Amino acid sequence: MKKQTLTPPPAEDAAESLLRDLIGECHAMIREQVRPSYDACEDPYRRGSYVHSAIGLAETAAKLSDAISRLRGGEPSPELRQRITVERVQRLSNAGEGGV
Repeated sequence: MKKQTLTPPPAEDAAESLLRDLIGECHAMIREQVRPSYDACEDPYRRGSYVHSAIGLAETAAKLSDAISRLRGGEPSPELRQRITVERVQRLSNAGEGGV
């Protein structure tokens, strides 16, 4: 049997490769652990914890992706602004107008 040596990917591909692997691991964990545990559980509160675990995995992968993009000098996320104007109309009471 031949001994295999692994060559690391080029630096520009290392981050993408790691992210693809992370996404694959998250998918495998959800498919193999979270989903079967969710299906087998009858307690609705515990079921929610399984869903939150899966959401946490996905959010972690997204945060890592964003951090790597910023570290590599990618364009920053666009800043979104929204201006909301609230107008309040208050009417005077009719009790003082020609009333008895």
